[in-house]
Amino acid sequence: MDSTDVTYCARHPKTQTRLACTQCGTPICPACLVEAPVGQKCPECARQPKRARVGGRPDQYVRAIGFGVGAMIVAAIVLSVVYGQIGFLTWILSGVAGWWVAEAVRKGAQGNRADPFRYLAFGLALLAVLGGWSIAARGLYFAPGPYGIVTYLAALYGAYRSMG
Repeated sequence: MDSTDVTYCARHPKTQTRLACTQCGTPICPACLVEAPVGQKCPECARQPKRARVGGRPDQYVRAIGFGVGAMIVAAIVLSVVYGQIGFLTWILSGVAGWWVAEAVRKGAQGNRADPFRYLAFGLALLAVLGGWSIAARGLYFAPGPYGIVTYLAALYGAYRSMG
């Protein structure tokens, strides 16, 4: 074990470990870990009901927001080029953009799919579509009518497929 890789169990400060809780990331030793259907958890996360758990660590939120906003900006620019020019494929590209933004959020959150990260992904996917329409129209534009609504729904579906 390399000296830079040494971590210690949160409950047993003298016990070296390479294990961490899959929910909160707390270092745990084999004596502390609780096997769960979704991986190894610390006793605190294994005991709490799903809605009582903290959605993520502060560094996961910072990274998720950064990755998501970056992907949203790129997606909005790409979508602004294609909106109104390729018909039905606009809807498909909106779904792909929503999926891509949600994947960026999930990667930034280090795979955490807790509700706050899902809501962040859905919001940024919608903003990517809104941004694409607004850039294409050279001003704030909500793309009214069935055509615009379907692009928003496609982005939400893409985000849902990634975070679901």
